Amino acid sequence: MSHGNKVLLEIKDSIALITLNKPDRLNALDLGVWMELGSAADAVEADPKVRAAVLTGAGDRAFCAGLDLKEGSTLRLEEGYSPAAALPRIQEHLRRLRASFDLIESLRVPVIAAIQGHCVGGGTELICCCDLRIGSEDSRFSIPEVKLGIVPDMGGTQRLPKVIGIGKAKELIYSGRSIDAQEALRIGLLNEVWAKDRVMERSYALAREIAANAPLAVQAAKKAINGGWNQTLPAGLAVETARAAEVLLSEDAREIRSAAVRKKEFSFRGR
Repeated sequence: MSHGNKVLLEIKDSIALITLNKPDRLNALDLGVWMELGSAADAVEADPKVRAAVLTGAGDRAFCAGLDLKEGSTLRLEEGYSPAAALPRIQEHLRRLRASFDLIESLRVPVIAAIQGHCVGGGTELICCCDLRIGSEDSRFSIPEVKLGIVPDMGGTQRLPKVIGIGKAKELIYSGRSIDAQEALRIGLLNEVWAKDRVMERSYALAREIAANAPLAVQAAKKAINGGWNQTLPAGLAVETARAAEVLLSEDAREIRSAAVRKKEFSFRGR
């Protein structure tokens, strides 16, 4: 199922595949990509059959090369705009673009980033919205916005520290330098590294492993982790308790517990 020209969406066997589809531009971000990415996320969220999602880039040269510099700024300000007048427009524009990334992060199902080749700027910020990240051996990562005189403004200053730690995030953001797959694995930006031709296979295998589990439990666990991440331990435990209680009351949990009891009784009788 194609969801747009620049972002494709395919849902099969309870797994959604979201593909940034600008391989001729290394899947660079433009306004169309941002908007279609948000629409794809909405479609995944609305489909109750989906239990896991894989996010990737078309081709094997890049997951995403960041902002499409050929297109230039995605915001057009009329000549003569004063800084005071322009500031609220710029802030609102950035919030609108970042909303697509926020939707990926807040999907009820786990999202796996399947990364081949370069992952630059907004691409690195996007994979930080995902729950898990699988990279190819030749993948490289950078967040070089300061080299262009701008700030990582798609959540990079907030999400990257949570993924790799504040010290390492500051190092990568302040320097703008590129790191290879092995360093990305070492610092926790990647969960796994595979040969280029195995990245999608491994990402789907992991998605199927997740999808085989009780969906409400997986989704509640994601809510508990994300909801308690910035809290004190007591507050985080309260989030965990609330999510766990909801699942314990669900029909899913009752059926699974009943099946487990029947299986245990059968195994005892068989001895």
